Amino acid sequence: MNEVWKQIWEMKAPHIVAFSVLLAVILTTLLLKDRISKKRKLVDLIRYPILFVSFLYVGIYLKAQPTVMNVVIFFNNLKEGSFPLFSLYMLDPFIFLSFLFIGLTMVFWGRGAFCGWLCPYGAMLELANRIYRKIPFSKEIVVPYNLHWRLVYLKYFIFLAILTVSFFSFHLAEFMGEVEPFKTFILRLNREAPFVAYFLIITAVSVLVYRAFCRYICPLGGAIAIPSLLFSRWIPFMKIKRYELCRKCVICSATCRPNAIKRDGSIDRRECLLCLECHENFWDEELCPVLLRKKRGQLRKSGLVLVCILLMLLPVPAEGKVVTVGEGGEFRSLREALKNAREGDTILVKGGVYEENLLIEKRVHIKGVGDPVILWEGTDNPFIPSDEAYIVGIRADGVVIEGLVLKHKRSGRKRTLGVVVEKSKGVVIRNTKIIGTSIGIKAVESEGLVVESNYVEGERELDVNQRGNCIDLTGSHRAVIRNNKLRFCKDGIYMEVSHEGVVENNRIEDSRYSIHTMWVDRGVWRGNFVKNNLLGLAIMYTKRAVIENNTAVGNTTHGILLIQAERSVIRNNVVIGNSCGVYFFGSYKNELSGNLIMNSLIGIWSLAASEENRISGNSLINNGIQVRFISTKREEIWEGNYWSDYIGWDVDGDGVGDFPYETGSYVDMVLWRYPLSKFLFTSPALQALTFVEKQFPVFEASKVVDPKPLMRPPHENWRELARKFDVKPSLYYADLEKFQVVH
Repeated sequence: MNEVWKQIWEMKAPHIVAFSVLLAVILTTLLLKDRISKKRKLVDLIRYPILFVSFLYVGIYLKAQPTVMNVVIFFNNLKEGSFPLFSLYMLDPFIFLSFLFIGLTMVFWGRGAFCGWLCPYGAMLELANRIYRKIPFSKEIVVPYNLHWRLVYLKYFIFLAILTVSFFSFHLAEFMGEVEPFKTFILRLNREAPFVAYFLIITAVSVLVYRAFCRYICPLGGAIAIPSLLFSRWIPFMKIKRYELCRKCVICSATCRPNAIKRDGSIDRRECLLCLECHENFWDEELCPVLLRKKRGQLRKSGLVLVCILLMLLPVPAEGKVVTVGEGGEFRSLREALKNAREGDTILVKGGVYEENLLIEKRVHIKGVGDPVILWEGTDNPFIPSDEAYIVGIRADGVVIEGLVLKHKRSGRKRTLGVVVEKSKGVVIRNTKIIGTSIGIKAVESEGLVVESNYVEGERELDVNQRGNCIDLTGSHRAVIRNNKLRFCKDGIYMEVSHEGVVENNRIEDSRYSIHTMWVDRGVWRGNFVKNNLLGLAIMYTKRAVIENNTAVGNTTHGILLIQAERSVIRNNVVIGNSCGVYFFGSYKNELSGNLIMNSLIGIWSLAASEENRISGNSLINNGIQVRFISTKREEIWEGNYWSDYIGWDVDGDGVGDFPYETGSYVDMVLWRYPLSKFLFTSPALQALTFVEKQFPVFEASKVVDPKPLMRPPHENWRELARKFDVKPSLYYADLEKFQVVH
């Protein structure tokens, strides 16, 4: 056997040398990653050629794809008391060298060196996913954070199952090992139809969901990651550079495609594929908050006051320069300046009118001085259908735009978008006015977008349903939208499959829906003011949302609408003068607390199995119908709220009524139909009617019972707010019947 493997190594000597060079290049790259990652383009120039070689040369030509069965054979040999390296592994020099590489790098970097750089199938998935993301209108699927951190353990279970079975039936374990599509891959699909179909399906899924097989299913990846799982405290993993602020900053976690960075900023070695994205961010003076602060401090000490003020408004990369557009500047047009700009440059745009549009494909900072106007009528557009165009298009990470005025020049029927951001990370749009465009800001498949302190005004002359959205996000995660003023749009802010975003302190008026979400999980909507829209906040098909401290006033239909919302928190909102205050449809296990719901036709409307919601600590004041509750359940308990139409008393003075508040009663109907009867709240006749109804109910209806109604509203300033927002609710629901009888 010794002579055989030596002969094989001699025959394949040229390829062994080439393969060894590849391993040496990967090792050198990882050892020098601190220097290489200082230049983003340099990382790509090294990484993607290596992946291409791993895919074509190592995988397709050499067929050197390690599998979980190599590991299983190793452990089975150990079980039998023999050592398998020279008796078996040396027969395939490339598999031997691959596992030698894995054993060496696993000590320093975990599974990332092999899985992220050398694995042929993983390299193919990485390249295919990158090509897919370059296709216009392509949509990548993002696994929710909590689900991701559950699925990562599946690969360990698969590996241990195959290994355990191999001790009893190696043949069955080998069949289970077909969960890896590697054999079909290296045989170039020259296998039976079921194996080819499985390969195509798992590959397609792993392109749509970034390397899903590698992250969740691959038993070989699970085997390599086990040392990181068990011995992370003792194995001297080579540390990735981090700042103290990394545990609070979310920039790297937002751009980490394998989702190896947790919300607390820590990097999980078991999931890290060593793409070096976070290392690039570590050195990026445009994105990293630590470097921004450090640079500003150095400039202050040096006395460069003007430059310091400019950098405080927006950081300028250390390697970049400042160029000027406009009268007295180096360039007369923005397009010319952009064409000549380098990565990291700042383009100062002086006041004036520029009739042009821009496609930004490099990391630059465009800053307007004196409200320069970019006026464009709309022509072709690479992002969206040809019947619409854009004024500013962005296809690069870290772009910053501020201080501009974007206007649509009317000519014909062409519709124009203000800013389009496509598949970019860390883009910032601030202090910009966008007027008369069909959509103000549109983001597609982007990460970490920041939209702040802008004014967006839609096409006010059109019917509300014919307008576009002020801000439109699709597949754009961890976005921050704050301090914007939005008017005359279809939806002020529309978010679709854009998870973990923060929408705060925006003012939205005269639109259809102020905030409209579809399948947006773990978002925060805080401190927004929405007034005179058709609908206030429309939160649909959403889980674990936080909706707090918003003010919804005078909206035609609903203040806050929740359709199939689950496990969300709606707290401390002020909802006044809407036709319906808070509307639940098919929503369950939510918390509604600390809200002021006042002067609406219907305070809270709950239907379509909206059950198990915890409703407490709210003030329901002067609503025509406090609660409209429709359910197959006879009764729902909402405890500890204030009801302005409660006619009970508090003898012991503990602030809680002595008998429960109930909706859907005959007395409640009398008070609704004859408002003047409220003057009889304390009359013996009304008390007697209440008592008789409880003893001899006339009809059965779904009802809400508050066993501990509050005698005073938690919102002591409700009168002041009523005077401040003195609006009458729309009669949108005025013709509804008060009660729904359950048969």
